[in-house]
Amino acid sequence: MKKNELIKLIRGAVRAELNESLPKMLSELIKIETTPSVINDSVETTKQILKNVPSKKVPTKRYSNNEALNKVLNETVGGIPTEGSRVGNQQTMTDLNGNDVDINALPDHVSSALTRNYSDVVKLVDQKRGNIK
Repeated sequence: MKKNELIKLIRGAVRAELNESLPKMLSELIKIETTPSVINDSVETTKQILKNVPSKKVPTKRYSNNEALNKVLNETVGGIPTEGSRVGNQQTMTDLNGNDVDINALPDHVSSALTRNYSDVVKLVDQKRGNIK
C-alpha cells in the first residue's frame, strides 16, 4: 500500500465518522445552550443575587492622609455600641454557662486577683527577660 492510498483511506474513515456523529453532537450542544441552567450551588446562587442588588453608596470621610487608615475608620463608623453585656456599670456578669454572677459576691481572693495592679509584676518580668528601658 502506498502512502497516498493510506491517506485517502484515513480521510474517508474520518469523514464517515464525522458525518455520523457530528449531527448528534451539535444537536446536544444546541439543547444544552438553549435550556436555562439550574444552579445547585448555593454560593453561585448567592453571587448572582448579589450582582443584581444595588449597592448603597456610603459617604466616606477623610480622617487621615493614610488611605488604609481612612478605609478602616470609615468601616468602623458607628462608634461604641450602647447595648450588650460589657456596656455601662453593670454589677452582674454571666459565666460560661450564661448564669448571672454577682461581682460583689465573689470571694475576697478572687476579687483581689481581678482588681490587683499588676504593673509591678510586669516590671519584674521585664527585668528578668532583660527588656528594661
